[in-house]
Amino acid sequence: MAIVQISRITQRKGLEEDLPQPLAPAELGWAVDTRQLYIGPGTIAEGSPDERNNVEILTEYSDILATQTAYTYTGQTATGYSVQTGPSAGSPVSQSLQSRLDSYCVVSDFGATGNGVTDDTAAINRALYQLYCVQPNPQIRRSLFFPAGSYLITNTILVPPYAMLYGEGPESSILNFFVTAWTSTVAYAAGVLVKSGSLYYRSNFAVPAGTLLTGQVGGKYYWGDESTNAPNGLPSYIMQTASSTQQTGINIVSPDEPQNILISNMNMVTNQIMDGVLVERAHDCSFTNVGIQGPLIKTTLVSATDNVAAVRWASTSALVSNHVTFENCNFGGFTYGTNTQQQIEGITFSNCRFDTLYQGVYLGGATPVNGGPTGVRIITNTFDNIYVQGIVIDGVSLNTTTNNVFYDVGNHFNGAALAASSIIDIDTDNNVCLGDMFERTTAQATTYARINLNYTASIAMDNGYRLQQGTYKRESGVRTLLLPGTSPAVTLYTFDAVVTRAVQINYTFISNSGNFVRTGTYTIVSGTTSSGTGLIGSDQSVDNDSNSGIGLTLSVTESSDIVSWKYVTAGGVGGYLYYSVTSLA
Repeated sequence: MAIVQISRITQRKGLEEDLPQPLAPAELGWAVDTRQLYIGPGTIAEGSPDERNNVEILTEYSDILATQTAYTYTGQTATGYSVQTGPSAGSPVSQSLQSRLDSYCVVSDFGATGNGVTDDTAAINRALYQLYCVQPNPQIRRSLFFPAGSYLITNTILVPPYAMLYGEGPESSILNFFVTAWTSTVAYAAGVLVKSGSLYYRSNFAVPAGTLLTGQVGGKYYWGDESTNAPNGLPSYIMQTASSTQQTGINIVSPDEPQNILISNMNMVTNQIMDGVLVERAHDCSFTNVGIQGPLIKTTLVSATDNVAAVRWASTSALVSNHVTFENCNFGGFTYGTNTQQQIEGITFSNCRFDTLYQGVYLGGATPVNGGPTGVRIITNTFDNIYVQGIVIDGVSLNTTTNNVFYDVGNHFNGAALAASSIIDIDTDNNVCLGDMFERTTAQATTYARINLNYTASIAMDNGYRLQQGTYKRESGVRTLLLPGTSPAVTLYTFDAVVTRAVQINYTFISNSGNFVRTGTYTIVSGTTSSGTGLIGSDQSVDNDSNSGIGLTLSVTESSDIVSWKYVTAGGVGGYLYYSVTSLA
């Protein structure tokens, strides 16, 4: 059909429901209530595929997504690849574009900017509330995505049950709890937290520039308490688990307690001396590839005065925090990586990094609550730049450390050569420490042991060097070449009598020819004085050359509390000495 020239465009306006359906061909109709523009479709005789329904002309007010009713995944990412979404190639699965986009949620959908300037606290908490708290219907829950950015927050993020938060990596998606010093020269939005001296104030309204900290509007204070101007205080945590209505503390009750929370690929940072994350009355939760970074540095980590932790815990006897995993996480800039006397069960820290802390992990304490932490597994982590102990298990049982690696730990930040404390300290029965490795050598561990079991009935394996079972210690067997004709006596082994009072040495000597063998037990009891008064060395052995003897003489000396086990060999006699040392005290 030829193009028809219309000499005059006709148009109508009115309510959307009152517009004719259809309009005359090429006639315009403006719906004043919905702000939609339509044009008449024309007739079938003129070539229109549908002569009964008006055609909408897109404007800024058009709902484009609602019109897209046939989105189908095609997988067009590679040449020659074709995906079949339905039961047959001719019946693909389709959905609206709106439905497809709503299959997950971006935090910016709720107003978070991630620009590092705008306070995103309210937007993030609103997103969590709308996605997980408004209705208990699992179908409305969506994972909440944090695109790369710095999300400024000034209050605690409250994470309800079933929440799933994920970002684009700890170096890209950052929750930044940042507080600036108050000044009267700038304007502030409502809800901003500032610091004046040692006090914290939150703005109740938008604050014009030039307003004093005691300024008022309409009889109410701009800052702090509206009525009294009292400071608000610093929130306790960057993030904490919450109930299904974002309640905390005593307001968390079953069955609305925090559960099945997944947080991954993001970082939490603060410039304030405060705790990082509180896991409160929560179970079956996971933190993966998450950083929790505080403001403390080595010069401020020489004492526990600040008493802040990357991870804190809270439980009740009815709601015990349990089955929570931290995997591939990074903790630093706090007094502790984690510290708790609370009753927690089945908690796992694995493949994490504990770096730049006063103390790494502290479980228990003087008064553990309801038995304190049990079933805590500290597995395959790295500890470095920790002022005192990497792990302390104090007054609690049923916990284990396994296959961790400790670098500059327990040395007051001075390196392994200047040990200042044990690295792992266990003072309660029924805990296990196996396969942990230490930068501190055996020679450097003379005064401060790498693992201190404090005479408890626990088990530890120390750097492949020693197995400890309670007070019983068995050092790994070693082999030493004894040269023939040695004189004076050569030292084989030493120990500090202040630390260990007596040892037994099981040994076997095999001559170079292999013909002569001696085996026995050498018992050493240190002296009553540092110079060795009363020192005893007793050799109980048998050999296969009773007529002439092997030609090996063993002896013991003590000087300045250092006990030395020595040997002398006759001329022409040499070989290998195999021995292992045991002690009980």
